[in-house]
Amino acid sequence: MAWFATAKVTGLTLYLPALALAEVRAVRPDAGVVLAEAVGHPSVVVGELDAVGARGVDQLLVTADVFDGCAGHVVYVARQRGGWPALSADPGRLRRIDPGIEIDLL
Repeated sequence: MAWFATAKVTGLTLYLPALALAEVRAVRPDAGVVLAEAVGHPSVVVGELDAVGARGVDQLLVTADVFDGCAGHVVYVARQRGGWPALSADPGRLRRIDPGIEIDLL
């Protein structure tokens, strides 16, 4: 909630990769209300993975010798967005793909 408040005050856009959203829905099906609030927040943009992005994510994962599509999507988007920091409660997942990625902890 603090990130949403900060985003609203500062005009910051929070990018939510569709694979991250799908992962939460699969692992925590009871989180529907919280997810609906996040997706509906005016500062949140849900980003789908197109064919170009999918190839980019796949290349990241092959290079890192890791198979974690969700983390790959997050790292790919952070790189594409000019070094935007990734928000994560589990930075290890992202650092296995990109040890130098900037991460703000949730």
